[in-house]
Amino acid sequence: MTTGRATRLSTSQGYYWHAMLLGNRTLARRVLTTAKPDNRALAAVLAGMFKVTVRWLRPDLDSPEEIHQFAERVTMRLQAASDVTADEIALLVTEQFADVPEVDITPPRRVAAQWGVIVTATVGLGLAPGNLDRLISEAEGLARQWGIDVVAYRPGPLLRWRFEMAEGRWYGYSARERWRTERMGAFVDWWRD
Repeated sequence: MTTGRATRLSTSQGYYWHAMLLGNRTLARRVLTTAKPDNRALAAVLAGMFKVTVRWLRPDLDSPEEIHQFAERVTMRLQAASDVTADEIALLVTEQFADVPEVDITPPRRVAAQWGVIVTATVGLGLAPGNLDRLISEAEGLARQWGIDVVAYRPGPLLRWRFEMAEGRWYGYSARERWRTERMGAFVDWWRD
């Protein structure tokens, strides 16, 4: 009996990034060991998440100061080892909307910058679990459009339950109450059939 909310995610990469957004690295490792890890697909789904997140942020391109302030908040959230500057992050955000030359940044730094933007934006926007699922499922769709072979994946009941527990810890009492109601509704629907 699933809540129906997590069924939007369709790939192991999506479930991996969902676990990472929840801050549960144990759950993320379990997803990667259960499903075959594909680094190219992981990077493509992350790039899709970045694209969707920046679109949701709707930065004002006429105000580069605003974009730079956001980029500074991202660099504060990133670890010092990533060595990504606020200027690079601002250029990555701007390149999503404007015709600027592609930012020459190494792949590990690009991944760190994209991840920092996603985490900072999801916390800043206060995204609910359903919004995170929509973000990731749109990113999975973008990865498929780009020609990346992302394999369909559906976790078993135990792993889905672990996701629910992780989300309950992350989002607090109101989410747990909503999920309890959804699960009861799923049980009643199952009982009627």
